Amino acid sequence: MEDELRELRELVAQLKADNLKLRQEQAQASVPGPSSDHVPEFPAATPSVSAGVAVAERFVLVPRDRKCPKFNGRSGLGINEWVEEVQACIRARHLSTADQSFFLFDHLEGEAREEIRYRPASEREDPDKIIAALRELYGDTQSYVSLQEAFFSRRQQEGETLLEFSLVLMGLLERVKQRSPVMLSNAETLLRDQFVENVLDSTLRRELKQLVRRQPEVTLLHVRSEAIRWEREGLPGGTRSRSHSVPLAHGFQYGVQSSAPSRVDQPSPSVEMSELREMLKLQQEQLTRLTQSVAQLQNPSRSVRAVGGPVTCRRCQKPGHFARDCDGERVPPRSPSVTRPNNRALVGAFPRSGAESGN
Repeated sequence: MEDELRELRELVAQLKADNLKLRQEQAQASVPGPSSDHVPEFPAATPSVSAGVAVAERFVLVPRDRKCPKFNGRSGLGINEWVEEVQACIRARHLSTADQSFFLFDHLEGEAREEIRYRPASEREDPDKIIAALRELYGDTQSYVSLQEAFFSRRQQEGETLLEFSLVLMGLLERVKQRSPVMLSNAETLLRDQFVENVLDSTLRRELKQLVRRQPEVTLLHVRSEAIRWEREGLPGGTRSRSHSVPLAHGFQYGVQSSAPSRVDQPSPSVEMSELREMLKLQQEQLTRLTQSVAQLQNPSRSVRAVGGPVTCRRCQKPGHFARDCDGERVPPRSPSVTRPNNRALVGAFPRSGAESGN
């Protein structure tokens, strides 16, 4: 215990001496001397540390290399994002071609690692072939035409912000560029025009079109910033319409309330109920008549006999029995009598001609 205390006292004394020396050097450096060649002489600090005590040194290691994620083909990063990350790590480490292949293989796991393991040696030792094989397996499976259709048919959805819509368009265009057989020279213009033409708000769409006509070289980022500013602040000339469509409310749901509301005679609930009952009764009667009319039209040949009426024989035309039980003589049915009009009456009803009137 005494030896440890003695060593600690010696270390404290050495630290104090070093601190005093540093302060003196700092003070001398702050005061300019008479000539640049003059070198101040300081008495050497005599350390009170014994020769047997060793000063402990500490080392701090700071890793300079960035951590590279691993790719398994199922979850986590996609193939394009992983390739970008691993290529950045390879550039930072300045690896050779063989080391690049080993580095790619070490950052694979799962079925992706097994796939590269069983490839020929010529492919395993070439980093470009490893990346090409992984892109072929886990890359985008859609065709170039279908990706183009998805990009040009994309519209801003209800509730989707302008930033989200622009990011979706950027992702779709990037997939189109990766699958395109030739390099797209007007990719930025296509992206900007697609954003402008498919904004949900019609007023904002018109404003953005005017901006593009005034500045044909404007980019998507500038157009998007202007659209977001317009959405937050509104038009310079006054208020603007909503960015998102709001369903219109029916007029009868709301009333205007003034400072001195006028009295309006409203019918009592009992009167309203009686009117409703009357309307329901009329509707029921009308429905019954319609049902009977439909039934008669469906069965036109059937004759409906009144229930409880007298039975008339069709043979003798007498009531009380049927024709199958009748023994009398057949009597033809009586037809309704038609009275013939009197000719004289008809003649007297019309005025006579001039020759007849002369006789």
